[in-house]
Amino acid sequence: MPMTSRKVLEFLEEMSEQLSDLANRELTVLKELKMKEEGDAQFGMEDLLYYMKRGEQHKVDLDIGEIKRYFPVKLVISGMLKMFQDLFALRFEEIKDVEVWHDTVRLFSVWDASSSDLLGYFFLDIFSREGKYDHTCVVALQNGCMCSNGSRKVPVAVLLSQCPKEFDGNSALLRFPEVVRIFHEFSHVVHHISNRATFSRFSSLRLEGDFAEIPSLLLENWCYESISLKMMSGFYQDITKSVSTEACQSLKRRRDMFAGLKLKQEILLCLVDQIIHTSENVDIDELIKDLHPKVILGIPLLEGTSPASCFPRIAVGYDAVCYSYIWSEVFAADLFATKFKDDLLNQHAGLRFRNKVLAPGGSKGPLEIITDYLGREPSLQPFIQSRTRNAL
Repeated sequence: MPMTSRKVLEFLEEMSEQLSDLANRELTVLKELKMKEEGDAQFGMEDLLYYMKRGEQHKVDLDIGEIKRYFPVKLVISGMLKMFQDLFALRFEEIKDVEVWHDTVRLFSVWDASSSDLLGYFFLDIFSREGKYDHTCVVALQNGCMCSNGSRKVPVAVLLSQCPKEFDGNSALLRFPEVVRIFHEFSHVVHHISNRATFSRFSSLRLEGDFAEIPSLLLENWCYESISLKMMSGFYQDITKSVSTEACQSLKRRRDMFAGLKLKQEILLCLVDQIIHTSENVDIDELIKDLHPKVILGIPLLEGTSPASCFPRIAVGYDAVCYSYIWSEVFAADLFATKFKDDLLNQHAGLRFRNKVLAPGGSKGPLEIITDYLGREPSLQPFIQSRTRNAL
């Protein structure tokens, strides 16, 4: 959405500045932890991940192994499908006795709950098997568009994942990050199905990189709110017992732990990415040595290391657009805080989002779509506030 590299750099620099107070507070906590464990020693980049983990153990009362027992695969999927139907005024109908490529694959038709218009189809191919593509993702099998005879070709998508299968009658369980990932990817399915653009070229899975992730990052928030998380959780031995409110709060707190420092590291590499793709003859290692102390609060680099070598997105697939994920998170946070936070299952807000944001696909400019929906240009502040609300 930013039209120039200068706009991207300004965005990243403003984000870094806005996060500095939070990141400094987080760094103070980490330095105190190191002091207790190692005495008076300099804090370096090599300490960061270790003491973040130690800090998380001290500050968040959460047993990840215990939490997993509240997410049986079938319950997560059924709860997720119900939530999307309720929020976006959709109706999913499973089509039985249809020829598919594996007996664990399920096919659903999607209907508008009010008009009963057919909107599209999606396949769920979520269980692991030998030789299967091993990532969780969405693939468009057919884009929606208007045909020359005036009829509409409906979109079709498949959600692929690698969920464990039931064994000896025991429920297969998902780790919480897997729950979030499937929820995120199914949001892409709904985006694709909701597309009403005239031309196939503007399908909802063929969007600008800094817009495509906004709806899914917005909807990830439902995985951290008690009312919605309870809808897709239940103890594997008694599914009437959903995950506790306290556990939901801990999951959100864990997500936001050390958010300032984590984002500062991401911003550093996004700055490097933007600079090396808009300048000539840049020495990446020297560039990082110059930027690192300015962005990462003076924490010294470990001698002999090259952080850029651990950031493949600079060279593969995301060159010059590494900023787009942070950009998308900012817009998603504004949408959530403004339209959904106080009423997560508000179907009026959900239907308006479906019609205003999801339906155009790529037929309108992303900033035009978001501004029209919000009634103003998006703001950075809701994102900063969301990351500081559960801060240390």
